[in-house]
Amino acid sequence: MRKGFEVCGACGRSVVTDPVFPDGRTTRGNLIAGQIIDALCAAAGNQLRVAGRPDGFTVSMPGRQPVPCATVADVWSTVLAAAPATTVAPTAELAARYRTESRLVGAIVTVATAVRGNR
Repeated sequence: MRKGFEVCGACGRSVVTDPVFPDGRTTRGNLIAGQIIDALCAAAGNQLRVAGRPDGFTVSMPGRQPVPCATVADVWSTVLAAAPATTVAPTAELAARYRTESRLVGAIVTVATAVRGNR
């Protein structure tokens, strides 16, 4: 197995490792992360949609083809390129909805901040 890749437990395909998931990626983790990022985008008022998939994520934009992304950092790069004014601030509702996933929410926001800083 190449460094930076792991095997999906659901389908057996190689997937890129993502530091947002320190305990390893799972389809469930990708789905939840996609929902969290989608909620952050909706709270920012943009029309982007993010969905988790077994092998990563897709970012959908009005009038464009969906963009596949391997990692959360790739998602934020795509989101911020399409909607640079996107603010990444978890709402109280989002924090309450994902209270058992607070580490994941924190990691997603940290990655978004880092990606924004690298632009």
